[in-house]
Amino acid sequence: MSESRRILIVRLSSLGDILHTLPAFQSLRSSFPDARIDWLVERRMAFLLDAVDGIDRALPIDTHAIRTPGAGADAWRRLWEPVRTMRRTRYDVAIDFQGLIKTAALSIASGARTRIGFSKPLVREHPAHWLYHRTAKKPASPLHVARLNLLLAAEAGAVGEELLVPLKSSPEDDLAITTRLERQKLSGFVVINPGGGWPTKRWQPERYAAVAEWIEKELSLRVIVTTGPGEDPLYQRIAGMNAHSPPAHFAVPFLQLIPLFRAARLVLAGDTGPLHLACALGVPVVAIMGPTAPVRNGPWSGKDEVVVRHLPCSFCNARTCPTANECMDVSVPEVCAAVVRRLEGLR
Repeated sequence: MSESRRILIVRLSSLGDILHTLPAFQSLRSSFPDARIDWLVERRMAFLLDAVDGIDRALPIDTHAIRTPGAGADAWRRLWEPVRTMRRTRYDVAIDFQGLIKTAALSIASGARTRIGFSKPLVREHPAHWLYHRTAKKPASPLHVARLNLLLAAEAGAVGEELLVPLKSSPEDDLAITTRLERQKLSGFVVINPGGGWPTKRWQPERYAAVAEWIEKELSLRVIVTTGPGEDPLYQRIAGMNAHSPPAHFAVPFLQLIPLFRAARLVLAGDTGPLHLACALGVPVVAIMGPTAPVRNGPWSGKDEVVVRHLPCSFCNARTCPTANECMDVSVPEVCAAVVRRLEGLR
C-alpha cells in the first residue's frame, strides 16, 4: 500500500478497546508516515483520541442516538454527517477493529475501496466477516487483543509490534494533578481503581479496603483510589472500612489519569479502562481478573501480575453470574502477594 493512501480506522468503543487498538495505529503510522489516517469513533469516546499524536482526523459518530426511543431526524442527521465526510474522503482502505455488523456496515458506508477485518473465529458478530475483502486469520495460539489488532494492521501492510503508547497529556491536566499531589503531599503511591464496566469484573470494595490498609501499613506507601462517573459509592465503601486513615480519593477526568499514573509506583485494578491505560503507558500493574481471559484482556507486559481464580466456567465473558461472581472470589493475601512481587520486580 502506498504511503500516500488514505486509511480509515473503525473502532467505535470502548475506552479499553480503543487503547488496545492504539499499537495497531502506531504500526500503521510508522509504516506509512505520509498516509492520511482517520479514526471513526463513538462521540462519547472521542476525547481519548485527543491524547494520541498522529491521527489526522477523528470522526465522531453517535450510533446510540438512533436506537433511543423517539429518535428523530436530528439523530439520523448526526449519524449521516460523518458518513458523508467519509465518502468525500475516498478512503483506499477501511480497517474494522471491532468486528460488529454495524462497524462492518459503516466500513461499507465509508466507500473505502478495500475493507479489512477479522475472520469468522475472531469477529464478535459472525456475519460481519462476510462484509470484508480481506481478513486476519485466527492465530495458532491465543493472543492478547492488542496483538490481534497488530495482525489486522499487518493485513494492510503495516509492520512493527510496539505495544507501549506515547500518550500525551495536556499542560492543564499535568498542572491539575501535580498541584493536587503536592497539596496532599503524595508521592511514591499506589493507585487502586475499584470500578468496572460490568458488575462481574468488580472485586469487592471491602477487599480493596483491606489491601489499601495493608499497603499503607506494611509497605509504607500511600494509596490513591480513583473512580469514574457514578463510582463514588465504591470509594465510600473503601473509606468506610479505613475510617481511621482513609486513602486519598481522585475522582478525576479520564485523561488526568495519564499524569497521575505516570507518577504512581503501581496500579491495582480489574479489567477496566484505567487498567489498560496503565498498561499502554508502561506503568506496573496488578490485575484482578474474573470473567475475561488474562491472555486476551489482561496486562500487556509479562512483568505484570494477574490474580485469577480458575474454575470450570472461567472466562465466560458474562455480565451477570448465577454463582455469585465466584470467579472474582480471590483473597486479600493473594492480591497483597502479587503487589509485593510486582514491586520487587522494579528493583
